[in-house]
Amino acid sequence: MSNLLYCGLDVDDNAFHAFLISSDGEFYEFSCRPNLKHLLEKLEKFKDRNVKICYEATYLGFSLCRDLRKEKFNCVVIAPNLIPEMSGAKIKTDKKDAKKLAIYLMKEMLTEIHVPELEDEAERDLTRTRTFIQEQLKQLKNHIQATLRRMGLDYKKETGKLNYWTDDYLRWLREVTSRDIELPLKENLLLLQTLFYQQKEMLNRYDLELAKLCELPKYKKRVEALKCYRGIADLSAIVIVTEIGDINRFSHPRKLMSYLGFDVCEYSSGGKERKYGITKAGNSQIRRILVEACQSSDRPPKVHYGLTTRRAKVDHQSIQIADRCMNRLHKKAYQMNMKNKNRNKIKVACAREMTGFIWESLKRVA
Repeated sequence: MSNLLYCGLDVDDNAFHAFLISSDGEFYEFSCRPNLKHLLEKLEKFKDRNVKICYEATYLGFSLCRDLRKEKFNCVVIAPNLIPEMSGAKIKTDKKDAKKLAIYLMKEMLTEIHVPELEDEAERDLTRTRTFIQEQLKQLKNHIQATLRRMGLDYKKETGKLNYWTDDYLRWLREVTSRDIELPLKENLLLLQTLFYQQKEMLNRYDLELAKLCELPKYKKRVEALKCYRGIADLSAIVIVTEIGDINRFSHPRKLMSYLGFDVCEYSSGGKERKYGITKAGNSQIRRILVEACQSSDRPPKVHYGLTTRRAKVDHQSIQIADRCMNRLHKKAYQMNMKNKNRNKIKVACAREMTGFIWESLKRVA
């Protein structure tokens, strides 16, 4: 009888379903209430054996994994989109999912996710929440604009000015609410403006917290190294650093590119080779930032005033890496432009190239 048991755990709000199997074919299964206490009670009978537990990344995040590790269990979190699927399997239940996880874990067919420390995850969530609020603010702006247009109020036609959400626009919006218009519309616009200023204030508070985060000793050198790049400032740098975590997890730049979803989709069979767009099967936060950072890659390499200021206290070697990146991206963008490639495709290709230089910069200061 093998002393090692592989446990597949299917977790949801109603119950935990577990299936344990050994390499000899011995197996056990059980269900329990969806909390750590009852799960440990069920696992107590296997305390004299080595149990390796896995579960899919779900709403629980990494909390259950950390709790089980504190109880001396070997627990890993599995990437759901990389679990092998059988096309003929038409029946899906929690028990079957738990059994499938256990068998795949035993056969080493699952891809583990890096489990960050609790403090690192909390700091990463700070940047993600800031992005969430920014998206909410964007939707609110669109809603205000749509409300005004439906009521026949057009800022550009009335003032002749071109840009929305400037100081002039906000003054015009306050002036609109002081006009003699229908009471429901006036109240609606007043409430929307209040909500807008509240979200702006919330966004500013998050920016202040992230600025403090940039000054922490464990992040400062990495943030400064990334601020040397054209298109990356404090906010983008801290998001990249907190999302990547320990750069030593990636032994080669291509592994970091794969983590960010920059791998190219390919279907080659029967002597034919077909390639499509990038997989996007990775960290979307960093991928979005890098693509935005490459908006001006086709422009001639130039160190503008803002970039010079960001580089003021950074070592010369970090600046050299960033300059090599800027020259390389300009060359690549120029060559692709000459081939009449789509602009978005050029930006994504440059972002992939930039990933390699970022890997080099972070490895140097790690």
